[in-house]
Amino acid sequence: MSDAHPAMLALGAMALTVASAPVLAPQLRAWGLVDVPNHRSSHDTPTLRGGGVAPMVGVLLAATGATLLGADGIPWTALVICVAVSLLGLVVDLRETSPLVRVVALALLGAALGSLLGDTGPALLGAVAMPVIVNVVNFMDGVNGITVLTSAAWGLVVILGATSPAAVALAALTLGAAIGFLPWNLPRARMFLGDCGSYLFGALIAAALLLEYEGGQRPLLFVAPLVPYLLDTCSTVMRRAARGERLTEAHREHLYQRLARRPGWTHGRVAALWAAAALGVSGIWWLLGHNGAS
Repeated sequence: MSDAHPAMLALGAMALTVASAPVLAPQLRAWGLVDVPNHRSSHDTPTLRGGGVAPMVGVLLAATGATLLGADGIPWTALVICVAVSLLGLVVDLRETSPLVRVVALALLGAALGSLLGDTGPALLGAVAMPVIVNVVNFMDGVNGITVLTSAAWGLVVILGATSPAAVALAALTLGAAIGFLPWNLPRARMFLGDCGSYLFGALIAAALLLEYEGGQRPLLFVAPLVPYLLDTCSTVMRRAARGERLTEAHREHLYQRLARRPGWTHGRVAALWAAAALGVSGIWWLLGHNGAS
């Protein structure tokens, strides 16, 4: 048996995500997962949230199908942890939980994955990477399409440059699930990812980073596409902290949110700019260190 081909995983996750979204929509509505606009919102009509259940189902079914067809290389340990993180996000969608509880839970799940993959080093990396990456993705998921386009860009970069087959498999599933959710999220959002979805994509990125750290050669490649997200998040947190604001309170002060409010800047244009920036930073990283960057 051979490793699952990235293109097959991506196409499977894409098709299954597209198909899952309309099936799951009535259940999201029954759960009361409707995001009603308020003064901090970047949208103006009530919209279903928790749509991240669709890419979660798409990723799981695509991985299961590949395994049943005899493909090797599906990192099931990492996938189980990612699903657990996504379900944590669904709990947050259904019922607001303490930020401290969320951070601790994410750190424990990251540490658990790291310890299952290696020894103390991966466990410590997982305990830091999982809450940081998941929260950064969650903070940045505030306009239509930005997270799915950036996650798709991240998946493409990792597929082309990673050396760990398991990490490539996760990247392919991420790419497919992100593209599969795009029709439901852009240009007009019929469904938001919610915490369930942003937690899923953040967890897939963190898990793939751990897989590459343990068995590959280019872990920094996994961070390069996230640099625009990290810069926006860090600068926003520092500005708000300097003003003495509560950092856990919802707001609309990220650079991408302020840009989306400018005349002529649609959500789609802003999301495309951030995805292009992710590809651009990755290209610069590749040009500077493609012979030895790790």
